[in-house]
Amino acid sequence: MLCVIAKLSPDVNDKLSRLRETAMPQVRFSSPLYAHITLATYLPEDTEVFITACRKMLRDAHSFSVRYEKLEVLSETSILVAVPASSEPLSSLHNRIEMAFGEHLDRWTRGETWYPHTTLLCDPAADLNTLCNEIRKHFAPFEAHIEQIEFSRVEENGYNIVETVRLL
Repeated sequence: MLCVIAKLSPDVNDKLSRLRETAMPQVRFSSPLYAHITLATYLPEDTEVFITACRKMLRDAHSFSVRYEKLEVLSETSILVAVPASSEPLSSLHNRIEMAFGEHLDRWTRGETWYPHTTLLCDPAADLNTLCNEIRKHFAPFEAHIEQIEFSRVEENGYNIVETVRLL
């Protein structure tokens, strides 16, 4: 499985990490935050054609900002997330990939089911609604800049960034 992710700037990674650690000091995070928005998750194993096509789609794409406006729980996947407002540049990148490879994407990144977000915590055993209410007390909307797209291979023990495309 290969994910195409819009990588958030390092300052946003720091901001979101501080937010979750301040609001949830009792939670032990199993891994550091890697702030991003998943644009697509490609399921077939042969990824070279996919990466080449996506690289071409991204060739004229410019860096852009998104505005994070809310926090919420996505109960179906047991995650607490930060959600950006609707963004034409972000949607455009997703739509390009989805139009070309939709039948090969997972159910979360195919068509209308795609819901852009950044995961702050994944824990099926946690009371995510209570944690979300607590973290909201410390949250203020903010802008986040996206300057690159990464191709991240999901592996047994995490992920591996296999390629990075800098946006104009």
